[in-house]
Amino acid sequence: MKSNIGFKNKTFYVKYLFILLALCLLGCEDVVEVDLATGESKVVIDAEILWQKGTDGKTQTIKISRSTAYYNPTVPKVSGAEVHIENSNGDVFVFEESETQGIYVCTNFVPELYKTYTLYVKVEDQTYTASETLTPVSGINRVEQKLIDDFSGKNIEVSFFYDDPEDEMNYYLINFTTDILPYPDYELTDDEFYNGNEIKNDFSDEDLKPGTIIDINLRGVSKQFYNYMNLILESTSSNPFSTPPANIKGNIVNQNSQGTSALGYFRLCESDHITYQVK
Repeated sequence: MKSNIGFKNKTFYVKYLFILLALCLLGCEDVVEVDLATGESKVVIDAEILWQKGTDGKTQTIKISRSTAYYNPTVPKVSGAEVHIENSNGDVFVFEESETQGIYVCTNFVPELYKTYTLYVKVEDQTYTASETLTPVSGINRVEQKLIDDFSGKNIEVSFFYDDPEDEMNYYLINFTTDILPYPDYELTDDEFYNGNEIKNDFSDEDLKPGTIIDINLRGVSKQFYNYMNLILESTSSNPFSTPPANIKGNIVNQNSQGTSALGYFRLCESDHITYQVK
């Protein structure tokens, strides 16, 4: 009878080599940094005038920085800029640089719904401007929660409701902020199919448990900012804290160089906010 011992030994040896190779591959954790081309550094202006319902809206903040290389862990802050906002009545609100570099604060701002405001930022010898209208928003009516079935099992879903005004197009930016997420979850909504009705927005996560605190913020935004933010969320995997891609143009124009602009978008939003604890 012909023996199979030699064949079995060879088979075992081949399997052993494959296992050893697999373990070696799994142990390779060296980080490979791709040599990326670094474009021209651009001014980044984070200028959101946010008027929370129930407040006077006097204190507003604008942040100015520069874009940097992909692997640079530090965002260069812009110090020494001249920043002010002027409304359509000619009233001027000056933003002074705070003790924190690159952060400019105004403590006497006067927000008025539907009024147009123009931003002026001078960085070195370059002047940037943008104009927007302060957009209103309805108040949050209530918050509800329920259990839902999805691919990971039964999860908690938190929903909040608000009324949409009739006979006008409205656009909304919502963010859910909670400790179970590394950064807020942002969503955009318009009233194309809900005009004049109550609108519901939902938030769910497999780590959402009883006792979790969720901050819900509802903003009224312009159509132009809605379109801009939609491109930002699509291109940054819903992380708006990533540097805006240079090919997505905002509304902040460089007056000294035709066809160029700063990164970012000047927007003015009324907002409503509620804090909810999951039951």
